[in-house]
Amino acid sequence: MIRRVDRVSPPERDSRRRRFRISVIAVSVVAAVVGSALLVIRDSGEKTTTLGVAATLPVPGHPEAVIAGPHALWVALQKPSGDQALLHLDLATEAVMRTVYLGGEVADLAHAGDRLIATVRRVGSGRGGQLAVLDWRSGVVEDRHWYARPFDRIVVHGNELWGLEARPGTLVRLDAETLFPTSAPLRLSPGRTPALASGGGYLWVTAADMGEVLRIDPETRAIKRVHVGGVPMGIVAASGRVWFADQERGKVFRLDPRSLRQAGEPIRVGARPSWLGVAAGSLFVADSDDGTLTRIDLHSGQRVGLPIRIAPPARGALAPSVAPARRSVWVSSFASNALIRVNSTSALGRAGGKVTVRITGTNDTDPPVTDGSLQGTGRFTASGAISAQGKVDGYRTMKGAVITLRFVTSDERGTITFVVKIDTDLVPVVARWTITSGTKAYKGLHGEGKESESPHFTVSTLSGTVSR
Repeated sequence: MIRRVDRVSPPERDSRRRRFRISVIAVSVVAAVVGSALLVIRDSGEKTTTLGVAATLPVPGHPEAVIAGPHALWVALQKPSGDQALLHLDLATEAVMRTVYLGGEVADLAHAGDRLIATVRRVGSGRGGQLAVLDWRSGVVEDRHWYARPFDRIVVHGNELWGLEARPGTLVRLDAETLFPTSAPLRLSPGRTPALASGGGYLWVTAADMGEVLRIDPETRAIKRVHVGGVPMGIVAASGRVWFADQERGKVFRLDPRSLRQAGEPIRVGARPSWLGVAAGSLFVADSDDGTLTRIDLHSGQRVGLPIRIAPPARGALAPSVAPARRSVWVSSFASNALIRVNSTSALGRAGGKVTVRITGTNDTDPPVTDGSLQGTGRFTASGAISAQGKVDGYRTMKGAVITLRFVTSDERGTITFVVKIDTDLVPVVARWTITSGTKAYKGLHGEGKESESPHFTVSTLSGTVSR
């Protein structure tokens, strides 16, 4: 890393030139084209993209709840015959391994160890429901427990299981093994409570009709309410914030989990945002009317690229379910009878986006090389339009007052070569970077921007834009 130049002190300037800076940006752009790359929707001229769609998996019916985990993808399905089924799909072959009928409509799914837990609404008369326990790999039904009123949402919190009845809002703690209630029901709201999440030591519930977000302490059962207005729907806790979608205002809001005060500005995402999912530093927001998935960087709170097309626009359509799967999310498309996998590091639209890259541990070699040979290897993290991390090899050349750094990044998706030019004769020092080439998933990537340093030159921050 190059310290800033002081023309009054040439020896110090010379020593500062010896500092080596590694600046790196890594991206993942894996595209499976579904339709055209850019689509115009509505009269506003808003565009969408299919860049980032890595797989489209047709299913024999309308998919609803979906959950992904090791070696398996489970989806609740409404068949053309009207039957309700639960499908076990093999992620390697995309084949249906097992079809399970549980005697009702599967409302939600949870993964607990080697078990799949499904909350099932009774079909026909009555409001009864059940929790069914299946072996995660085989799909064999191991246990069932019936209740007078159905659970609409279920979440695993530590060693506990919590079930939520959406209307009226009622929360119940259950024994994770026996599925029997372990305490009296906790009354939350007389209206709809559509979403339940766990994170930061609390349970989180949205009260749509009351315009509230509720924080529940699972130990004391204390409820803290905050009026947020609008119609709050999906909710998640991630990156030190609580994120929820406001379906009325078409925005995503952030709350501080302790004070419950709004953090940052609202993020406009579409017409009717519904459910949320988190994967690899990104928040994905499904829109039921637009048929799109919007990606938000969890670090910066900024939208990344264009909305991703997952279904045709359809007003009043069933909201897509969003299921995290390592560095991807699976999204159900009710209208298209398909499951769509979207990569968290592949949602970069053609319009590009802002990036921030931080590099550490790349300035340890002394003396620095000047002939273009290998100077060292470092690590990076990238956020914004790119959410990635990895290592980079840096090569250094110095001619007069100009230092040229050539970096080759590599990961499982390919390599990127980029160049940083540093003119140490200028005050202040001018340092700019450009991407010069990429392979495999990175082929055709472009980028440019400026670089800055931490006070002790231990962290180099690269900021700018990238595009295809």
